[in-house]
Parts: sequence; C-alpha cells; structure tokens
Amino acid sequence: MSWIKIKQALLTLANAHPQVNSFGTGDPLAVGTDNVINLRTPTRDRIVYPLVFADVQSATTNSGTLSLVVGVYFSDRVESIANIGSVVSGSVLLGWQDNEDEVLSDQLMTAQDFISSLTNDPAVDYTLSDNVSLTRFVESRDDRTAGWQATMTFLIPYGHNICIIPT
Repeated sequence: MSWIKIKQALLTLANAHPQVNSFGTGDPLAVGTDNVINLRTPTRDRIVYPLVFADVQSATTNSGTLSLVVGVYFSDRVESIANIGSVVSGSVLLGWQDNEDEVLSDQLMTAQDFISSLTNDPAVDYTLSDNVSLTRFVESRDDRTAGWQATMTFLIPYGHNICIIPT
C-alpha cells in the first residue's frame, strides 16, 4: 500500500460522490493555480466546486507499520446572499450575508462520507485510524471558500523487504 493507492482511493470516492466536482493533490497553496484535476470538465481553467484536495503531510514507522498522515480538504465556494431579498441591517449582521454556514455544514457531511467509506474496507490493506480530526477553514484567495481539513492517518503494514529491486 502506498500513497499512490490512497490517492487513487480518494480520487475514486471523489469521482463517485454527487457533491464533489473537482479533485486535486499536492500543495494546498497551489489550489486555484496549476495543481487541480477537474473531474467533470477537464478542459476548464477554473476549479468547479465543491473541491476535495489531498496533501501528504508526514509518515512515521513503528514495528512493521507505516503511519501516513494525509490532510484532506473539503471545500466549496462561499457566495454572497445579500441580494436574495432578505432585509439585513446593522453592522453586526454583515457577516450573515453569505452562505458560509451552509457551505461548512455541507462540507462536513461530505467529509463524513469519505471517512465512512475509507474506514474498515476489507478490500484494502490499510486501516484508517479511528481518530480523524477536522479543522474548519475559510480562505480568500482566487475564490472565497470554506470547508474542513480532515487529518487522516492511514496505518499500512509492511514487511522488512518491501522494495525489492531486480538485479
């Protein structure tokens, strides 16, 4: 089991999930630039949200088990709803003129779907750790987005001679 197989599992889940339109891997700071695989329309220049983005963060070994830590970002674009016809007044309410809460709620459910699908799958040779922490984020770069970063630890058993190079 390697990062490539985990990345493929995430891509397969993203492709099959009705609430995901784009998937990418690599440096999260590159989101919106050159590092996105679009699942629905590969010729588009921009991300089609919602987006799932995975980034390998670290790896450790202990007694024949590799622990691979992957940050998986579940995000969607935050849109203004100020012009929908609702009356909003006062400076305290200005933060409520967008759909950030709805985006956070939707992306939390998508994250739960992925965690559930990756947990205890007998067809794979890894185990997703029981503890997956989720951290809320709001970003404003190319697009204003919000969502959750799930820190997933994949436990991968290995033997002593896992990389046998032919001689």
